[in-house]
Amino acid sequence: MATLASVPAAAQTVTITATGNCGGTPANCGTSSNRNGDRDTTWPGLQVDEGDLISFRAYPSTPVDTGAVAVSATVSGSATVGDIRNALGSPVASLSSGCGGAAGIAAGGIGYAPLGNQIQIYNDGVAENDETITCTITSVAASGGNTQNFAIGTPSSATVTIRGTDSAPSFGTGSVSAKTFTAGAAIAEFTVPAATGGNGTITYAASTLPDGLRFDATGTDMDGCPGTEAREICGTPTTAAAAQTVTITATDADSNTMNTDRASLTFSVTVNAGATIASSPTSLTEDNLDGATLTVTLPSGFTYAAGVTAASFEIVTSPTIAGLSISTVSGGATGTTAATLTLAAGTGYGFDAASTLAVKVLAAAHSGSSDLTTGTLPVTPSTPPSDETPAVGDTQPTFGEARAPAQRYVQ
Repeated sequence: MATLASVPAAAQTVTITATGNCGGTPANCGTSSNRNGDRDTTWPGLQVDEGDLISFRAYPSTPVDTGAVAVSATVSGSATVGDIRNALGSPVASLSSGCGGAAGIAAGGIGYAPLGNQIQIYNDGVAENDETITCTITSVAASGGNTQNFAIGTPSSATVTIRGTDSAPSFGTGSVSAKTFTAGAAIAEFTVPAATGGNGTITYAASTLPDGLRFDATGTDMDGCPGTEAREICGTPTTAAAAQTVTITATDADSNTMNTDRASLTFSVTVNAGATIASSPTSLTEDNLDGATLTVTLPSGFTYAAGVTAASFEIVTSPTIAGLSISTVSGGATGTTAATLTLAAGTGYGFDAASTLAVKVLAAAHSGSSDLTTGTLPVTPSTPPSDETPAVGDTQPTFGEARAPAQRYVQ
């Protein structure tokens, strides 16, 4: 008769739990409302406030029936020894006061092992970010003749999150007056006020800026603003737009992302219509740009200044059209709003891809304080004649299925 092999007993486990006495009542750790909503009631996650009492405990999956089970644990996290006190409110030497060293779960005892002393979260009255204390079981060993084969189970670590004293950022009395810009004209850079308060570093973001404007939150030129001032708005609005609300949002560094923990500053921006451009002929091509005329009309509130010449304007093409310049300018007298430019194609003129053309009116040529750039006109390249199209009267002899190239006869 075959002998059945002995099967080792299934491993028993030891897991960890974080418990708390929040506001004097253990139940408050699971039901009390706080700035991020209800506390986390999913063990081993425990969220407490300053002044609360916490402890870490190791529990066996089945009662210890003989001898004892030795459990060791270590502590980690972002909290420091200054953040905790003992249960009587006195300072402790290290975080390991609440978790660390060895503990024993004895047969017939309380059924669990404290992994350290009960500790109190110190209420120092200083606004701080959330911090954590994590206790992790590192070893489990039988002692005193225990044979239940205990091992580390899951969860093997528990984290207590200490909610910091929350402080929302604020713009206070800071404000930005309503702005009116002109499409195609670079704005004078301006800086929005800084927010104060909050927990940790404050970051900024802007929304609903008109097209062409940029917000440099940090002053590092990452968003294209030329200066080094943080919270700077710069750029050139590209499109006329009715008044719209721009929102600057300040967010602090804590884990609270609710709107009540952010600050917002709003102001109105209007973009008036910019300079316009019209061409003759109305459809511009590579073949007719030489000698074509462009009429540039300034926007409302702007007039030309004395001495307008070809040097008062710049041709702006994208992709660049080489060899194109302004030969003459008519109109543009002082106090008027329209000038006509005649184009000339010079050395190196020609292009192969569709382009756009605009005109920049330099600041010295008009009554405003910055350059004005018109809208754009499309420009198309010439279409070269195809060498594969037979001339009238050409013949294409055939030889069965083979075909010779078309021949062109010129008399």
